[in-house]
Amino acid sequence: MSKRIWVGLDVGVHTTAICILNATGEAVREAEFPTSVENIDAFVRPMRRGNVAAIAMEAGSTSIFLARGLERLKYSVVVFDCRQISTYLAIKQNKTDRNDARNIAEVARSGRGSVSEVVLKTVECQRIRSMLATRQQMIRIRVATESAIGSQFHLYGGKLSRNWSAAILRRNAHLEMARLRKEQKIDLRGDIEPVLSICESLRAYVEHLDRTIAEMAARIEVCQRFMEIPGVGPITALSFYSAICNPQRFEKSIDVGPYLGLVPRVRQSGGTVARLRISKMGNTMTRRHLTTAAMILLRPTTKDSGIKRWGYGVSDRRGPARAKVAVARKLSTVMLAMWKSGNTFEPFPEPSTSEPLVATAKSSLLGTAGPETGFDLGL
Repeated sequence: MSKRIWVGLDVGVHTTAICILNATGEAVREAEFPTSVENIDAFVRPMRRGNVAAIAMEAGSTSIFLARGLERLKYSVVVFDCRQISTYLAIKQNKTDRNDARNIAEVARSGRGSVSEVVLKTVECQRIRSMLATRQQMIRIRVATESAIGSQFHLYGGKLSRNWSAAILRRNAHLEMARLRKEQKIDLRGDIEPVLSICESLRAYVEHLDRTIAEMAARIEVCQRFMEIPGVGPITALSFYSAICNPQRFEKSIDVGPYLGLVPRVRQSGGTVARLRISKMGNTMTRRHLTTAAMILLRPTTKDSGIKRWGYGVSDRRGPARAKVAVARKLSTVMLAMWKSGNTFEPFPEPSTSEPLVATAKSSLLGTAGPETGFDLGL
């Protein structure tokens, strides 16, 4: 009988449940202990490292550290996409940490091909993703905080003008507070000033992040080439670079569109085939950055290119919303092709190269989810 074993981990910030299954699916050992690489290694090591077929876990922020540590110890580590594995775990009648660990081990043992696995990023790419995610969160908080200041003014018939910098925000807020003090005898300084200071700090920090992101993109050669494409700036370039990490895992450049969730889902039943909205699989942040770049590229003031003209054609046939998604998908295809080939961006490539790009764009736009290439682990 085979001595191979499969290890399932239900990882928590403080504790981790672990289950070891043998070749017949029987639980050999189960436990729960504080989350650390050392504790997992000590629990699995007596079973002999050579017998461990895989250590499986669900994708998550804590999983990144554990997966890297276990890989350094020469274990075979599998990280499942959290949305898909959560659906599988929810089928069970009783959802506990112990049962989750056992079911994750069972998926690794017998159902590994049915659940997508995520890709463990390099430390450099993970740092970039963290920086981009932090910037996105800070902007969200800043917008909410400035909206709170505006709401305070609205209660008394006031209005906060649009602001492009921290200095303009403070000036406009002080002018409005002075007006309300003079006309309505209402002093809002005690309510507004603390929030105003928070807004200024957030704006200063986002500006610092923008400078850091621009410097980082300028140091990475492939990101410099990405930024030659109209509409693609440092944020989009770094977002795509850190999302893909290793371009060689895509056999064809058009595979990156399904990977980022930029192609329609297909639902077939008998002779009926329905093409739905895009799948939105993969990383949401990078998909948003690409669609933003597509919007900028399609502006009349943006430099002309073959992609822009192609996008206008899609817009005339299918509408601007679908054209934005189609151009975002095509941008990802072109960027991956540039990365793999080492070429620079050509606004109007020769017919021998441009025709395949148009053909692949059409086939990917109308196609399905494509081959499994692994989802992203992390932010």
